[in-house]
Amino acid sequence: MIKKLTRRDFLKGASFVAAGSVLAACAPKPVATQAAQATEPAATKAPAMANVTVTPTFVVANPVPASGQVEIEWWNQFSTPSCQATIPLVIAAFQKENPNIVVKYEISGGPPGGGDYTQILLARIAAGNPPDSITLWTAPSQFGARGSLRDIDDFMAVATYAKPDAFYEGVLKSCKWNGKTYGLPASAGAGCIFINTKMFDEKGISTKREDFPTTWDGLKALSQKFTTIDNGTIKQAGYVPWTANSLWLKPVWSELNGGKLFDSASAQYKLDSVQNAEWLNYWVTWLKDVYGGDVEKLNQAGTWSDVYPNTAFAMGNAAMADSGSWACTDAGIPFDWEVVKFPKGPSGSTLLTGFWPNWWALPKCTPHAAEAFKFSEFFCTKGWEIWYAGVGMDTPAWKGFPRTTLNKALVTNVGLQKAQDVHNFFMDYLNNTAEMWTSPVEDFASDTLNSMIDEVMHLKTPADQALKNAQGVIQSKLDETIKGA
Repeated sequence: MIKKLTRRDFLKGASFVAAGSVLAACAPKPVATQAAQATEPAATKAPAMANVTVTPTFVVANPVPASGQVEIEWWNQFSTPSCQATIPLVIAAFQKENPNIVVKYEISGGPPGGGDYTQILLARIAAGNPPDSITLWTAPSQFGARGSLRDIDDFMAVATYAKPDAFYEGVLKSCKWNGKTYGLPASAGAGCIFINTKMFDEKGISTKREDFPTTWDGLKALSQKFTTIDNGTIKQAGYVPWTANSLWLKPVWSELNGGKLFDSASAQYKLDSVQNAEWLNYWVTWLKDVYGGDVEKLNQAGTWSDVYPNTAFAMGNAAMADSGSWACTDAGIPFDWEVVKFPKGPSGSTLLTGFWPNWWALPKCTPHAAEAFKFSEFFCTKGWEIWYAGVGMDTPAWKGFPRTTLNKALVTNVGLQKAQDVHNFFMDYLNNTAEMWTSPVEDFASDTLNSMIDEVMHLKTPADQALKNAQGVIQSKLDETIKGA
């Protein structure tokens, strides 16, 4: 299982190679080839996991293509034991359904031969000899806006599984730029709040989802019930929403209060708004009213981020913490827990969530575009059934994903009934999501916003001024990026 917060490092600090005339000269295979393949019925059901032999090494032994077969090359950054065990099963199922396609790949944590994944990938794209299919941990919108990916709308129009309406609308939007689609989401790990049910029970507070607060005022009051401060030292907390690992949910907090960070339709950031200032000021007031007003003192008292080992939540020192669906199996939470929705702010009207996907895309100049799309399509739909069962709780982005296909580790840990309930919770939650991962300067913007929030929480800059400053810097960067693409 890949720890989600490492994904942004994929593009952080990396400079995109200019596409130029080299990419413009590419001639992908015509869509007619895809149309013929996409209309073929599935040959067989995916094989049972126990019936496929897994190569017990990081680098997978790839078969030699037979006469009439097309070999495609897939690049990814997976390397964990669960991925090593599961990916060959997905490949086997795909090749059984598509016997004319052979997939060449590695599970070594980077590109073949090693090196920086992004730099080598973009260099290969610029040179006109990229792999056929790639897995991205940062949104395709960033690559697509710079001309590094092939748009796939023609393939999706005649696809077997991955038609335009086959994925959650908000999640598929993370693959789009300027009206074109540049990738497919396999997962959409949804964010939520985890609660320690024992701590709730001890205070006689209901752990039913329908009883959890639906407003920030209610959540703040609930948080205060669990907070313990001894001689100025914070011993226990209820909930801390502004921690470092929680900041991937910035678009969610903004839209929970009726605001927005970025609007892809107009290519405009919307930071400098009354709703966003109200959101950040609410956090400052929460810090003051519940934790004494000193963010550094709070930081020193514990690790309030996430639900993984050594965090305050995992050690029983915080009653609530936010994370993503993956944490249900990946974090190893050592006690009974429940998952609930984020409440809305004073100016908000809707309960919604955010998500963190794995994306599959086709580089510009990919030599076997039709076959590569078939592979990407399969991995992000039928193949994810195998992945989800064996690797972890990365909520499927495909709306057609069977509700009865559950993660095996989750069933083992919490039992069939609760596993089904948790699975349904995350699948349903994705029907209403914030807009996120849609900006061509996503990583630059996120880093700038994180610094801005840090200034606000340290009381260095008022929220309205900090948002105005960030708006100018980020919009300028976006305009420059779009102009130079």
